[in-house]
Amino acid sequence: MGLRPKKHDQWSQRYRPRRNLWSTAWVAWLAFTTPVFASLYLLTIPHGGWVPFALAHVFLMALFAAVAGRLRGAGVLLSADGIREREYLGALKFTPVEDVAAVLVVRLRDSYTDKVMPQYFVTDRAGRTVLRLRGQLWHPADVERMVEFYGVPVRVEDSDMTWPELRRAYGANLDRWERHPVITTVVAAIVFLIVAIPLLLDTMAGIG
Repeated sequence: MGLRPKKHDQWSQRYRPRRNLWSTAWVAWLAFTTPVFASLYLLTIPHGGWVPFALAHVFLMALFAAVAGRLRGAGVLLSADGIREREYLGALKFTPVEDVAAVLVVRLRDSYTDKVMPQYFVTDRAGRTVLRLRGQLWHPADVERMVEFYGVPVRVEDSDMTWPELRRAYGANLDRWERHPVITTVVAAIVFLIVAIPLLLDTMAGIG
C-alpha cells in the first residue's frame, strides 16, 4: 500500500521556487556579460567589425531569456499518488509514491564564502535520488513541509560537508555535471573558445 500524505488537510500541495530567482538570474547575467560585450564593442566599432559580436550578443541574450523563463514554470506538486516535478530545463517528471522511501539532508558549506546551505535528497529504497531540493532555491518553510509531506524517515548528516566531501559520500545522488566539475569546466571553456575564436580572428582580420 502506498504512502499517504501526513499532516496535511489537502490531498496535494504545490510549491514554487523563490520568486526572486528570475530577477536575480537576470542581474547576474547582465553583470557578467555587459562588461565583456562593452569592451568588445569599444574595440570593434571603430573598425566596423562589431556586427558579429552584436549578433552573438543578441543570440546569447535570447537564449538566456528562454532559459530564465523556465524558472517561472518550475515547481513541485506533491500528491497522494506521487511527485510531479516541473524541472527548470526539462519536461514534467513523475515519481510514484511507492518510490518515495526516505529523505537525506546535507548541510553544504561553501569553501570560499563559508556559507552553509542545506541540500535535500528525496530517495527511493535503493538510495537513488527521485527529487533534489537545493536550499538556496526554495523557501525554508516550504522545504520543511515538502520533507514532511509523506512521513518517510528523514536522515540529517551530523556535520557540514564541502563539495569534495559531498561528491565522495553521495556522488551517485548528484547531477552528472556536479559529479565531474573539472570535465564540466573544460567543456564550457571549449564551447566558449569555439564561439569566441572565430569572431576574434574575423575582427583582427578586419582591423589588419
